[in-house]
Amino acid sequence: MQFGIYGSHTPETCPIYLAKYAQVFVDVAGLDPARLATEYGIRRIGPRYHSALEHTFLWIVEADDPTEIERFAVDTGLASFNMLRIVPVHTFDETVERLKHAHGL
Repeated sequence: MQFGIYGSHTPETCPIYLAKYAQVFVDVAGLDPARLATEYGIRRIGPRYHSALEHTFLWIVEADDPTEIERFAVDTGLASFNMLRIVPVHTFDETVERLKHAHGL
């Protein structure tokens, strides 16, 4: 299942300005995919989008359990300076197919 991790932080805690928070992103970027799968059930971290001046981001991850994504965010420090929402997401094409099926289109 795909989940979106929607994050935001204040300018005062922005990794652009604070090396300790920049290090969190550097560390997460370097995580071994096999470790993510074994420890957190995260099979893939897909696209990651950031809006630096809005201090927001969206990451797409594939996992079975959103509580494990939460644990990942806490363990890595991602949750230490970001407000996070973890929600199921679908591609536009998947949504269109669901709509066709639901309405017999």
